[in-house]
Amino acid sequence: MNRITSGTSITTAFVLALAGATTGVQAQQAASMGTGATLTSTHPKRDTANRMMRPITIEFSQTRLEDVMKFLADVTTADIEVMWTDNQNVTGLDKDTEITLTSRGASALAVLEKVLEKAATDSAGTGGNTWQLTPSGTLQVGPKARLNRWKRVEVYPIGDLLLDLPVYNDAPEFDLQAVLQGAQQGGGGGGQSPFQTEQNQDRDTRTQEEKARDLISILTRLVEPEQWADGGGDGGTITFFQGSLLVNAADYMHRELAGYPWWPKSRTRIAMAKGRRYVTLSGDATLGKVDGMINVPVTGAVPGQGGGGGGNNPPDPLGPG
Repeated sequence: MNRITSGTSITTAFVLALAGATTGVQAQQAASMGTGATLTSTHPKRDTANRMMRPITIEFSQTRLEDVMKFLADVTTADIEVMWTDNQNVTGLDKDTEITLTSRGASALAVLEKVLEKAATDSAGTGGNTWQLTPSGTLQVGPKARLNRWKRVEVYPIGDLLLDLPVYNDAPEFDLQAVLQGAQQGGGGGGQSPFQTEQNQDRDTRTQEEKARDLISILTRLVEPEQWADGGGDGGTITFFQGSLLVNAADYMHRELAGYPWWPKSRTRIAMAKGRRYVTLSGDATLGKVDGMINVPVTGAVPGQGGGGGGNNPPDPLGPG
C-alpha cells in the first residue's frame, strides 16, 4: 500500500511510473503511425468515468489537497479541472487544505468523493463540494456554487407518473331476492332493476398541472434542495410543459435526478480459464441475445410402426372406442 505524506513524496513516487507510461504511449503512437489509424472516442463522459473506476490503494497523511488532486489525475489519466480559490474567485477549494485518508481497493471516484468531504471549508460556500462532467469529458471538481455556472437543459417525460389508474371498487350489487320474487309473481321485464348502485359517487380527480406541481415539490425537496431557484439557489429550475419536465440545471443535479444512461448498473466479471474467456452474469440470462447466434427449434421424430417411416401418428393412449 502506498503512503503519501507530502507533495514531494507524491512527485518522487510517480516519476518512474510516469516515465514508463510515457514510453509506452510513445511506442503505441509509433506503431499506429505505420497503419495510419487514429483512435477517437464517441463518449468522452463515459471514458472519463471508466478511468475514475480504477481501484487504488493509497494512504494520505496530512497531504496538501493540491497534491492529492495531482495524484488522482496522474493515476487515472483523467482530465480533472479543480475549482481553486484565487484572486478572482473567493469561493473554491483551498490548495493548502491537509487531507488524511486511507483507501484500500476503492475506486478513484470513491476516493475523490471522500476527499471532497474532508476538504469542505467556509470557502466552499453553501452546499458543499461535488463533481460533474462536461460534454468534452472533463471532470470538474469543486464547490457546488462554482459548478452551478455550467448548466444544460434536459427534457424528462413524466406522462406515466401523471396517469390516473382506474379503481373498480364501486361495482353494483345484485339483488337476487328481488329477482326470485319477481319470477314467482310472474312479473314482466318492466320491473325494477336488480342492480343497486349508489348515487353521487363523483371522484375527486386532479389535473395534470396539479399533479406535476406535487411531483416538482417532491423532487426539489429530495434532490439538492438548497440549489434550486425556488429554494434560493442558482443551480437549476424545473418547468412543467405538455407532459414533460424541462430542467435547466448543472450536470451534478441532472446526475442525481436521472443518472447517466451509459453508467453500468452492476459490474460484470470477465475471466479466462485455459486460454478461453468467459463472462459471469448475475440474474436470469434467458432473455439475453448473443450476436451471430439464433434459437433453432428441434423436433423429435416419432418411430413408425413397421417399415421405415416416422410419419405414423402415435397410438391413442386411451385405446379404441
